[in-house]
Amino acid sequence: MSVLNILFVGSDDVARSIAKKSDSRDVDNYVYKDLKEDGTFSTISILRPNNYPEKPKPFFTSLTVSDFGIIEVSKVDAAFGEVIVSMACAGINNGLIIINPSEGEWVDDSQVKTLVEQAGLSDWKFIENDGVTVREKLIGVLNQIEAKDENGFVVAVDQAFTVKGVGLVAVGHVQSGRVNKHDDVVFAGSDGSAIARSLQVMDLDVEVANVGDRVGLALRTTGDFREDILGKGSILADSKERFDVQSKSQFELAKAAFQKNDLSVGDVVHFCSDLQFNVGRISNVDKIIDIEWDLPIVLNKTSQRNPLIVQLEAKPRIMGFGKFK
Repeated sequence: MSVLNILFVGSDDVARSIAKKSDSRDVDNYVYKDLKEDGTFSTISILRPNNYPEKPKPFFTSLTVSDFGIIEVSKVDAAFGEVIVSMACAGINNGLIIINPSEGEWVDDSQVKTLVEQAGLSDWKFIENDGVTVREKLIGVLNQIEAKDENGFVVAVDQAFTVKGVGLVAVGHVQSGRVNKHDDVVFAGSDGSAIARSLQVMDLDVEVANVGDRVGLALRTTGDFREDILGKGSILADSKERFDVQSKSQFELAKAAFQKNDLSVGDVVHFCSDLQFNVGRISNVDKIIDIEWDLPIVLNKTSQRNPLIVQLEAKPRIMGFGKFK
């Protein structure tokens, strides 16, 4: 089973025309399962952040678990510019553009194409506003995904809770590798360990959760596993060699397109990676930037996505991505 996780910025109506809405919180989730002749299926999973651009955090965190993008362009404004630049910074190099002007608005296709290319998304394609056509295109992308035989795993946790009769459950995205039932699990920021007692993907009990899956892990903890701090942005892995925990960091900023602001000593910024959204303050600026974090960040050594640097007071808010030392 392969999964295509898609960040969609646009209307609920267009998202529903592509896939069925399955969950709604700070991010709406829409799912379409493509059944194969052999009885297996591939999954289109669309993430649509609510209340963007007023509430940016769900958008930026969704970037860190997405492999593909769709943008519905209702008008060309600052929010559109921020979206395309952020997609490029995150390394989402493939996606679709749907031109769908708001009532009374007019969108210049050539202007949109120019801005998309300038932002660094030259491989993105324009497509008509038709749910079936978009879905067929996405299935074609799904069919080209090749399964990777990777040892070990990293899971970015979205939520954690206790279920009566089951125990501790962590729900998150498999960022790399694959999780097997009964695998040992370590938690960044905790000295203890756990065992994956059972796994669920798409509400089905499974033996294995592959990269791209949103998985629920029922955990049996041992030692000093810190259940009390397990939650959104936590990182689970098979080994502590998969990640690096930092209270202070040094990074080189790859500045975003259209971003004219520079970082200065004393500036407050956010680190956004693997569902983390951690705040820090710049202590030194040169070619290499020094920063101290309010809470430790976790660098996923196997991540295929760029860690984003966000400054909420800037316009656009995406400063770029960090090349960490």
